[in-house]
Amino acid sequence: MRSLGSFLTRLGLLAAAGCIGVGALPRAATADVTPPVCSDDEDVCEIGVEIPGGGGDGGSDPGTDGGVEPPAGGGSDTGTDALENCTSTVINGVDSHPLAGARPSDTAVLVIENCTIESGSTIQSAEWMELGADGQVQISPEVLAQRAVDRLVLLQPGIEASPGEVQLVQLPTWLWVSEATWSVRTAQAAAGGLIATATATPVAVSWAMGDGATVECDGRGTEWKRGTDPEAASDCSHTYTRPSSEELPVSATVTWQVTWVVTDAGGGEVASGTEPDMSTTGQTAWPVLESQALVER
Repeated sequence: MRSLGSFLTRLGLLAAAGCIGVGALPRAATADVTPPVCSDDEDVCEIGVEIPGGGGDGGSDPGTDGGVEPPAGGGSDTGTDALENCTSTVINGVDSHPLAGARPSDTAVLVIENCTIESGSTIQSAEWMELGADGQVQISPEVLAQRAVDRLVLLQPGIEASPGEVQLVQLPTWLWVSEATWSVRTAQAAAGGLIATATATPVAVSWAMGDGATVECDGRGTEWKRGTDPEAASDCSHTYTRPSSEELPVSATVTWQVTWVVTDAGGGEVASGTEPDMSTTGQTAWPVLESQALVER
């Protein structure tokens, strides 16, 4: 733990310290998501049909399955083994495949996709699909959109606060999520001449403060700036009333609103919709101290 002097200096607190002693959503994206999604019972691994190049602003590469990325600043450190370099092959004239099972109809074709993961291993998926009169694989916009949603990679929130590492009783703790981890995420999936784009937008944060209190904030919160009234609260803050005998666990859970749109080769909209909210959580811990003589911040 840093000394109190460096703690006060870092936060711009000018304190005449007397005696300071230690007292003190439906389906969500979680940190343990790992691609691909496999079923031991059915011996099937579903990854997707085709992954076009190029991702959206602040989003994941379209060739990734859903998961949680570690924060760019603060929060816990959990990553995902993303899918890369995916290629699809359509095969006709076969009656069965170990991953896809028996051919369901005379008009079905086998679509095999091979992807590499960050470790260098190759992941293969296979499924039976129908071809249309134009020779394109037929897939409903809703199914394609779900694949794009499954490929979203969300950021865990980077927890920021002022004071930062040690809290003082009766002094509002300002809370916010780092700007680097508060960004719109996108992912894509394509098949049969259609492209689905899924978008996840962070909209709110729920803070569990470790003392039994919960703080609900719209947006990422407001960063504390020098010159601000030291006793003022922010639009996202919490005031501890008692010191703690040990560090208090603190978590921030971000809610992401998810939408999708499917377009044709010409860019025209074919379908659009929304998905249940997703969430990601970051964690930290800090002590709460009691100051008996605080002059100004």
